[in-house]
Amino acid sequence: MATIEPFDTSGIARGPDGIARYLDRPRSLVEMLRKTVERSPDHEAIVELGGERITYRQLWERSTRVAGALRALGIQHGDRVANRHANGLDWVLGFFGGLMAGAVVVPVNTRFAEPEVDYVVKDSGARFVLAPGEPLPDGSPFALLSHTISGWHSARNDCASFSLCRLSPRS
Repeated sequence: MATIEPFDTSGIARGPDGIARYLDRPRSLVEMLRKTVERSPDHEAIVELGGERITYRQLWERSTRVAGALRALGIQHGDRVANRHANGLDWVLGFFGGLMAGAVVVPVNTRFAEPEVDYVVKDSGARFVLAPGEPLPDGSPFALLSHTISGWHSARNDCASFSLCRLSPRS
């Protein structure tokens, strides 16, 4: 008798551990953004009502500068970075910048009272807080691009233009 599948399982495979995984998906959100930049660098990525309009290339370039500044401030792979910005361009740049620096980004609800914000920041172990009303950190371009068996690979300082990014082993 045939097994009835309740959902379309095309593009999904079960590993030896029995866990279902999607096939041919980017390994990370940074990789997904990078592929979008490769395909459509000049398409609009963010349109902020009453604010800026930026392309995917500009999103990449500006996020790498946030990442570079976070690295210069000592943020390393696995560190927590709290993002207190409201929905908008600064939130997105802080989010991708944190990921590109190798951090775990901790979104903080903008409706929280200060004691709740303090609790989330302390409980998460955030080493840095991206705060509204303060400029985003801005440094030399940097992006952790992907994790491989041999370690993280990064594009450093030569990422101002996405097409110039080179992979080099993490130091």
